[in-house]
Amino acid sequence: AFCKRTTTPTMTARIMLPCLAYLSTTLVLIHGFSSYPDWLEPKMSADFPFEQKFIDVYNGNNKSFIAYYELGPSDSEDVLILLHGVPTWGYYWRNVAPLISEQVPSLRIIVPDLVGFGRSGKPDGDYRMGFQAAYLKSFLDEMNLDKVYWFGHDWGGILGHLLAGENPERFHAFGAYEAMFKPFESYSDLPPSLEGHFRLGRSPEGQALFPEVDLYLLGMFDELPHLSVPGPEHDYYSEPFPTYEKGWIASATLGNDSPLGGEPADNQERYMAAYENLRVEVEAERVKMFIISHNPGWNMPVERIPIFKEDYPKLEVVDNGYAHHFVNEERPRSIARIVGEWMVRLLN
Repeated sequence: AFCKRTTTPTMTARIMLPCLAYLSTTLVLIHGFSSYPDWLEPKMSADFPFEQKFIDVYNGNNKSFIAYYELGPSDSEDVLILLHGVPTWGYYWRNVAPLISEQVPSLRIIVPDLVGFGRSGKPDGDYRMGFQAAYLKSFLDEMNLDKVYWFGHDWGGILGHLLAGENPERFHAFGAYEAMFKPFESYSDLPPSLEGHFRLGRSPEGQALFPEVDLYLLGMFDELPHLSVPGPEHDYYSEPFPTYEKGWIASATLGNDSPLGGEPADNQERYMAAYENLRVEVEAERVKMFIISHNPGWNMPVERIPIFKEDYPKLEVVDNGYAHHFVNEERPRSIARIVGEWMVRLLN
């Protein structure tokens, strides 16, 4: 078990027992296998052959930098942003982005790392939703990206949704998968795979664990038993986060900052204002909106899709069948194909 391999003999039951309790919430998602089941695509490359660039970004008077890599023609006016979630970075798109580029050669694809994640800067700050949104908007400004197509996973979708609602004039279209679009009203509304995860992560006991154990990375690799620990994928995902202070503090903070049951109140108010504004924009077809659904999924279980469709009648939904949360590591070819086909429809 990954928990056992990432905790040390010196760690007490105070660490191990909550760690195992956390895993019990993620294991609801996993149907254990010793060989590849039919739904799991053959594993793709673990290599990261991209040369990242760096650009300064701003949050008020505070300065940091964002790391990113690009594919396709740099002068193309058709720009697709692919944004990762928690606890990953641009490495998450390493196999998907090139396949999309092959399908749509005219498309400029940009894959950034959130501030605090990957090889982007790790400045002082609270690493909450507003902190990340400010630096992302600055990224669009500094890259001179007036209008973009956006596709995100997890928090890459939540932040894209927020920015599209607040700045619809800068979005041709917005898409995502496994993003918690509409906040759950209470813990009891969460699917079983999420309730324990959120209760522990947001509790004082869970927060006390984060300086010693990266719970989100731990849960990720327990959901992906076909990836070896230790192994190249684990090394790449861990590399930018050597310590709590220099990495997974961002993951620990942002991962617990999505609105849930009306809290945090500031995020709930801001996010829902953007949500309602984006509804108007999508209904008027000034912004196109698209999601990929999976069963069982995690943040976006299939039973939530009718709620989104009721709020966004012109939302396009594509069912990608069986998968969990980190689908780029389970079914990268299908994600690339669906996103590529979406971009072809939008551009033609």
